[in-house]
Amino acid sequence: MSIPNFKNQNDYQEFLNIFDDQWQCKLALLNRVKDDLFPDPEYSWDYLQPKTLEVINDMVQYILYDVNRQFKETHQDYKTEEDDIFIPYRSFKENVTEELKEALESQNDVLLCSEDAQKYYDE
Repeated sequence: MSIPNFKNQNDYQEFLNIFDDQWQCKLALLNRVKDDLFPDPEYSWDYLQPKTLEVINDMVQYILYDVNRQFKETHQDYKTEEDDIFIPYRSFKENVTEELKEALESQNDVLLCSEDAQKYYDE
């Protein structure tokens, strides 16, 4: 998704306001998870390893996905057509990874078959 080419300053400002609201919400959730996992004040963001930051972000994303789905189940007026297709966050990522691995393996099999066919043809 890209940033739109704004038609006027008001649209630009509205976009920024939405971004700021979303960022403040996400930041609050990230801080909440970090503080729950690392209650010691010495564990500020500056001292966490990159992999730990990634895990905290993944946890927030996973929880947001479930909360959003559950909220829309109990508040049907927020539901859209896309919400009828439920894919658990983690399994989707794992499924895509698995499919990519299988695609690469089958591509390698095709290449090997092509090489074998070429050898047979050459003989």
